[in-house]
Amino acid sequence: MDVDYITIVINAILASCTLGTLIVAVITFRQAKAFEKERTRPMMQAHLRITEDYASHYELAISNVGQTIAHNVFFRFDPPLPELEVNELNARSERSHFNQNPLSIVRERLLCEPIRTWVPGYEITAMFWHPTGNGSTTSVEGLPEKMTVEISYTDGHKKPTKYVEVFELNAAILYGIAKPKTSLYRIQKDLQEIHRELKSMREGMGYVSADTSRVY
Repeated sequence: MDVDYITIVINAILASCTLGTLIVAVITFRQAKAFEKERTRPMMQAHLRITEDYASHYELAISNVGQTIAHNVFFRFDPPLPELEVNELNARSERSHFNQNPLSIVRERLLCEPIRTWVPGYEITAMFWHPTGNGSTTSVEGLPEKMTVEISYTDGHKKPTKYVEVFELNAAILYGIAKPKTSLYRIQKDLQEIHRELKSMREGMGYVSADTSRVY
C-alpha cells in the first residue's frame, strides 16, 4: 500500500467527517430557527367567561397571548351567529332588557373585515351569551350552549406562516359556577373579614354586640 493511496483514504475520511459536521450544523441551525419562530409566534385564543360583576350574561374574550403581532385576523363562528330582532330578544329574556342585539357588536368588531394587526397582550370582550332564565340550553340571542369559533391569522415574516385555531365556546360549563376570584371579589372578601374582626373586637371589649356585617 503506497503513501499516495493512504493519503487519499485519509483525505476522504476527513472530507466525510467535515461534510457530516456541516450537515449536523445546518440541521441544528434550522431546528433552532424553527424553535425560535414557534416560541415567538403570535397565538390567538378565545373563550367564554363570567363577567367581573357577575352579571346575568357570559362574555366572549379574545386575545393574543403570543409574543409577536398577529396579522390579517379572520373569525368564523360555527354555527353562524343568529340575527334576532330586539323585540324577539326581549320576548325571550326574563332577566335583561335589550335596546340592541349584543351580537351586532360582535359582527361589527370581528366579522365585517379582517383585523390587520393584533398586538401581543391586547384583549377585547363582548357580551355574548345571555341565559333565558327558563332553563333553555339556547341563549336569548339564539346561540346554542356549545359552538366553536375559528380564528385564522399569519405571523409577520416575509414568508408568513398561516395559523388556524378552533376554540369551543361552551356555556354549559359556566352554569352555576362560583363568582370569579377577580380583584373586586378579593376586595369584597377582605371587607367581610374586616367587619368580622371589628365585631369580635367590640364583643371582647364588652360592648353590646352589633351586627357590622355586610353582604356583597
